Amino acid sequence: MKIVIVEGRHEADYVISMFKSSKNKLIVINSDEEVCKYLSKKNKIDVLFGRPTKEYDLRCAEIENADVFISLCPNDVEAYVSCKMAKMIFNVKRVVATVINPKNVDLFHKLGISSVICSTHLLAQSIKNESSLEDLLKTISLEDDKICITEVKIQQEYDICDKTLKDIQLPDFVSVSCVYRYPHVIIPNGNTKLLVNDKVLLVSTKDNQETVINLVQKRKEKKNV
Repeated sequence: MKIVIVEGRHEADYVISMFKSSKNKLIVINSDEEVCKYLSKKNKIDVLFGRPTKEYDLRCAEIENADVFISLCPNDVEAYVSCKMAKMIFNVKRVVATVINPKNVDLFHKLGISSVICSTHLLAQSIKNESSLEDLLKTISLEDDKICITEVKIQQEYDICDKTLKDIQLPDFVSVSCVYRYPHVIIPNGNTKLLVNDKVLLVSTKDNQETVINLVQKRKEKKNV
């Protein structure tokens, strides 16, 4: 498949690692030169410096007739514009946009974006669709079960409890999408500390889901008295 990935940093790194194989041709575009260097070095692929909302830059990247266009733009308007350009000008078969504002999920669908992903929207749907909010684990599967979003409720005895994400150092095959700390939804970064009773959304592949759950639920080592 011919897959185009635009913008993002760690998100792009994660998506690249998922689709990087001899079967796929990846075209990666980013408007930040430093991020281009980081992604290129980390994944040993060419990363093009350009704006995904500029027709000239997309044409130079040769995205015509791509199978999938994935927009990781930090701005919802840019995400929409880049996806519409990919679909209407470059005949991309399917476009996927990540959005910040959950209200834009339905709007983007109505405007012709094939798939729209919003961590806050997914969390809300997960809570709405479950009969019990206190279930320890919940799972949403996307794209024919290839991608799993698993919700884990942090317990006091977990080793990761009261630690920041940068101290936990999760492996590359899992990403923390968001943290629900009643009544707030937190978009995490490396300094985000996981507290008891936090509900954490973890994105991974189906194959790695069990490993991810075991990693998160690892108990603290008992100290010798």
